[in-house]
Amino acid sequence: MGIWERLKLNMDAHRLVALVGAGGKTSTLYALAREGVQAGKRVVVTTTTHIMPHPDLPLTDCMEELPALLERYPAVTLGRFLRPDKLSEAGRPEACLRWADLVLVEADGARLRPLKAPADHEPVIPHGASAVIAAAGLDCLGKSIGEICHRPERVAALLGVGEDHMLTPADVAAVLSSPLGSRKGVTEDMAFRCLLNKADTPEREAWGKEIQDILARQGIYSIVTHYTEKERGGACLF
Repeated sequence: MGIWERLKLNMDAHRLVALVGAGGKTSTLYALAREGVQAGKRVVVTTTTHIMPHPDLPLTDCMEELPALLERYPAVTLGRFLRPDKLSEAGRPEACLRWADLVLVEADGARLRPLKAPADHEPVIPHGASAVIAAAGLDCLGKSIGEICHRPERVAALLGVGEDHMLTPADVAAVLSSPLGSRKGVTEDMAFRCLLNKADTPEREAWGKEIQDILARQGIYSIVTHYTEKERGGACLF
């Protein structure tokens, strides 16, 4: 079963997908893109914040070049280098839908940490997004907020604890489901899914299922997954 099907998302209904949170966004972004290409879709990968560029996808910083590139390549990255290591946005993602069947957007940053709560300016969910996927890495569990989280002061405030608090499955579920956490900016008309990543040990898989159960009681659909070392970051997927 592919990632689109596992997340209960539909390529025709959910054409503009934003990824937020921490601990698996980029890997999932490229997994979604690859399946889109395999399904015969024209795919644009882009960002409203920053993203690591895929080494094997054509890149443009000019939206007007997309029609010609999508005639030649099934997947294209849209972004511009405002810093040496990562791409920044290069136009409104929703405008790409004029030429692409799917637009996949990294809409949040976490500096490689597995859990975060957003700052006031985060996440940057594009206008017209039809689905939002919130990721969290299960390797945060059993560790202190101050040690493992991005924006630890925000996570601690959301949970009402100190930064020395050891994270539990209930804490991760609270961050993912909160409008001050991973659900920030998600509107009623957007499909909302959670991806519990790094379930690469029996203990983490059990924790993931516990979080799933908590989220399900709130009406939030989630999946438990992990990527192999080769798949992480998505470089091997194209």
